Amino acid sequence: MNRHELKTWPQYFAAVRSGKKRFEIRRNDRDFAVGDILVLREFDPDSDTYTGQVEERQITFLLSEEDYGVIHGFVAIGFGEVMPHADASPEAKLTAEQLATWHETQASNATLRAEGARKVSASYAAPTTGRAAMSVAADRHAGVAAAAEAEAGFHAAAAMIVRKG
Repeated sequence: MNRHELKTWPQYFAAVRSGKKRFEIRRNDRDFAVGDILVLREFDPDSDTYTGQVEERQITFLLSEEDYGVIHGFVAIGFGEVMPHADASPEAKLTAEQLATWHETQASNATLRAEGARKVSASYAAPTTGRAAMSVAADRHAGVAAAAEAEAGFHAAAAMIVRKG
């Protein structure tokens, strides 16, 4: 089983994270195989930087150029949630350190989501040349930011509790 790190633009990353997008169309320049892990890293092309957001998915299906008209040199990749490794011991225990680290990662991801939503909200709230302010969209993104901030606070607190415990 291989891990493939892939740059993913924000709108596609959001669709993967929400569960709406369960496929990728990619150049077939790697040895993609069913069972491999895709490490999707959100990349903002406007700032030419990674946002720090990461999602992992497991390849469940491949459709190549030999199948049904996929463009030469590309592959359609179907994916789902990462399944536990078949060789993993059922007795394996999650440590407090692993749990605290997971909560810290979730807090960091939620903070980044909140920052992004706040920026989008501000952009909709301020009128620009040729466009009036869009208060409904601004309010919706402000709500997303508030929810993400609450999630970040929850995970940060949980990490502290686990570390003290």
